Amino acid sequence: MAKRLSKALRGKRRWVGIECTSQFETRSSLGGHLSSLFQSIEQSTTFRLMEFYPADSEVAKDTVAALEGSESRGFGILEIPHPAYQEVRLLIESEHSLSDHGVRSLTSSGKIRLVRERLHLPRPNRNR
Repeated sequence: MAKRLSKALRGKRRWVGIECTSQFETRSSLGGHLSSLFQSIEQSTTFRLMEFYPADSEVAKDTVAALEGSESRGFGILEIPHPAYQEVRLLIESEHSLSDHGVRSLTSSGKIRLVRERLHLPRPNRNR
C-alpha cells in the first residue's frame, strides 16, 4: 500500500458552494458546463464537482426553503485548487452570474463541512 502524503505536502484546495439554475438536471450536464466555463481561466483548473443536488430533488427543495428562496434551484459543492480560486470566484460570484452563466457562488471555505452547514446540505453516506 502506498504511503499517504502528509497534510503539508498535499495540494491546497478551497470548497465552493454553488447554486445553479433548474436547467441542469444531471451531474454530467453541470460538469460539462463548468468545464467549458472554466476554460477561460489561465491556471490549470482541475475542479471536481463533489456533490450535486438537482432542482427537483428533496435536498435542493429543503435548501431553498432554509435559505428563504422562492425559485427552484440546484445546489452543489466544487473542489477548486488554491491557485485558481480567485479567478473562479471572480467568474461566478457576481450578482449577474446566475443569469449569465447559470451558476452562482454562495459560499466558500477551506473545509467542506462548513460549506455543507451553510447550505444546509446533508453529509452523504460513505459506501465502504
